[in-house]
Amino acid sequence: MRKNIKDLALYLKDIIVPESHEIYPVKPILEDFIDDIIIRTGVNEFRIFLIKLFDLLIAEGDAYDNYKKIPHEYENRITLSVNFPFLHNVRTIMMNLGIQGVFKENKDYLFCNSNLFDPRVSISKSIEALKFLIVCGLEFDGVNLDDKKTLLETNVIKVSYPKNPQMLIGLKVMAIAEVRYGSLVKQDVFLRCDYRVLINEAIDIKTIIKEIIKPLSIDLQNFVLSLHQHSINKGYKTIVEIKGFWIYIKYLYKRKEIWGLNTSLNNGLHINIKATNMPKYPAIIETFPKIMKDVISKGFGCGRKISSIGHCNGGCRGMTMQLDNYILDLSDDIIKWFDAEIVFC
Repeated sequence: MRKNIKDLALYLKDIIVPESHEIYPVKPILEDFIDDIIIRTGVNEFRIFLIKLFDLLIAEGDAYDNYKKIPHEYENRITLSVNFPFLHNVRTIMMNLGIQGVFKENKDYLFCNSNLFDPRVSISKSIEALKFLIVCGLEFDGVNLDDKKTLLETNVIKVSYPKNPQMLIGLKVMAIAEVRYGSLVKQDVFLRCDYRVLINEAIDIKTIIKEIIKPLSIDLQNFVLSLHQHSINKGYKTIVEIKGFWIYIKYLYKRKEIWGLNTSLNNGLHINIKATNMPKYPAIIETFPKIMKDVISKGFGCGRKISSIGHCNGGCRGMTMQLDNYILDLSDDIIKWFDAEIVFC
């Protein structure tokens, strides 16, 4: 079933980085604001604003669901500009405001001009995004939304957020952070309000795991945490990748990926297994429950390379198991499987 913009907003609300009440140190990012307290407060206000934006999409998403392309059923990553162009246009305006906007007067306003708009986005689509942001509480003085011809010729646009002007500080900080600290494996800093990129200290991997699995039952959360800890005790290394709102934690043993924890819009929460040494421990596999044997017998690999399949079967993800209650009865066997796999690495 196709995921719509309401589903996306619900998902983004789930993966937004939790509000921090810690007094974390902030990297130098705004010359006009050297006080960490002001920046932290602004970032928290921006997070509140984003949740309000997501809530509005959840409530009224049908009016904005002008998608262009449905992601492939096995796709974990999504591209806003292709799959959800309306939110892409809204994000573009907010990012431009954060990067191009300048604080003046009492720093309650951001000033910009026609650089607020992306020339690759049509005037009508830009106006649609502006109207949505106005509903979210932003005010744009100096813009005539009824005159498309002069929109890109606007000289001065004064942007405010009367509910709490400090939100504009957080918006600007996180827009700069997206450009300065985003990377190929750490994307979507802005819409996830990932303030942790502002911190010099490394983030405990278990913190990220707890955030990913919070929609699960307590028993399932405990299962994932115990599997993580067992893997760490066995000498696995972890790598966190965030790409296109897909959060993926890889578990590697001697540089070989054995399994991973995934959350994505299209495929939900699941683990994927990239075990390749099964022919070396058939006796152990024989002791597994049928449901695990079926996963193993299906195997993984690109269906397009197999003449009997001839189409994408999601094999490049590895063997997948959804994080549902059924998996609790398999926990001991899953650990036995992973332990057998690394013996032959």
